[in-house]
Amino acid sequence: MGFHYPDALEKHNWVAGGLDAYIYHITPTIVVKTVRPDRAPKEKATGHPLLKEIAFFKRLNERQDRCPHIIECFLMLPDHLFLSYCTHKSLAPRFYERQEREPVKNGGLGRLIRVKEYEDPALIARWIQQLTYALEYVEKMGFCHNDLHASNCLLDGNFNLKLTDFGRATTIGQMLEGVFPPRAKPILAGPLQRTYGLCSARTEQFAVGTLLYFMVYGHEPYDDVILGASEWDRRFGEMEFPELNRNEVFDGLISACWYDVYPTMALVAYDLKRKTKDMVSNAEDIFIDSKKETKTCEALVRRGLLGPELALSFQPAWRRYLHAIVKRSVSIWQCFLRC
Repeated sequence: MGFHYPDALEKHNWVAGGLDAYIYHITPTIVVKTVRPDRAPKEKATGHPLLKEIAFFKRLNERQDRCPHIIECFLMLPDHLFLSYCTHKSLAPRFYERQEREPVKNGGLGRLIRVKEYEDPALIARWIQQLTYALEYVEKMGFCHNDLHASNCLLDGNFNLKLTDFGRATTIGQMLEGVFPPRAKPILAGPLQRTYGLCSARTEQFAVGTLLYFMVYGHEPYDDVILGASEWDRRFGEMEFPELNRNEVFDGLISACWYDVYPTMALVAYDLKRKTKDMVSNAEDIFIDSKKETKTCEALVRRGLLGPELALSFQPAWRRYLHAIVKRSVSIWQCFLRC
């Protein structure tokens, strides 16, 4: 299968993108996620992360209950996702803007010099509670997220966290792939030696610990030194973690996640909520009328947002039938003229 990538989307504001997909802001409350046209050769389309994400959202939207801390998906098409727009975007820039780093020529991130300002612990407590609640929900579905980092944690208008990007989500028990230190810990002995193990609460909570470290300390572990891949594996495989000395409650939780204390993500969420309940600053959830937003998405496709072919598929049956008749008539007339 190949992907359908309409040029019309490029007329809208580009808001984010990664190795596999771009995201465009099409209404004040809706974004469209679509495959990057330069990263989707036809022979590799069947294994594209966007297809895994679409499959995840199909499972999610079949459920009767809802999780307020997972990004809302309004419409799924074979190669597009219509998602809720989060006003304050992702956590990542909020922290990187507070860092001082050595300049580098290629525009990337140089070695960390210092953190100029730290985040409010009350907000960190809110975000880590909301994140682990979302991961508990994902676990109940039988999945692991497998790609936990600050860029995949969005903030809505009330600064509530929404977990996004499920392109690496897989069923519990699959091999963890494409995730490395500091978000994964290699296994140094046994039948799974030289891998990062099976996707489970062990792998998810380790990534939670690293993300919580990022929020509390304002940078990734060992960001003040330059480590090669083998040294990353050695340090984290041998449990050689950075010193924890900023906040007794958060430090204890980071350590517990790094040392695989919790057997399930439900227990991670429970313990985090219990230990941070006196720290957290709560905020109202923003109500989203999903049915209304879905109708808006369908109307946009019908008006040609994703090109004429998809627009036609969203037209009433009588219009599609009329279009087929006209197209066939034109084809017959052209054939007649050639003869």
